[in-house]
Amino acid sequence: MKTAVLSVLGYLLFATGMIALILSLVGLRISFLSWLDQNPLVGLIIKILLVMFGLILMYYVRLQNEDSKN
Repeated sequence: MKTAVLSVLGYLLFATGMIALILSLVGLRISFLSWLDQNPLVGLIIKILLVMFGLILMYYVRLQNEDSKN
């Protein structure tokens, strides 16, 4: 159960960060992340961190699943 929740959380972080980055390339914003774009550099860094933490979290959950099977 815990691994499923962490996997979904990691995917949501990754997807939100990627969508926010792609939309910012064409000048659009996700409304609940619009406060990030008050300072463009900080917004870019936080969006990249969202993507990275999402990937790291999904990788961590996958490693935990492999360790528990052995």
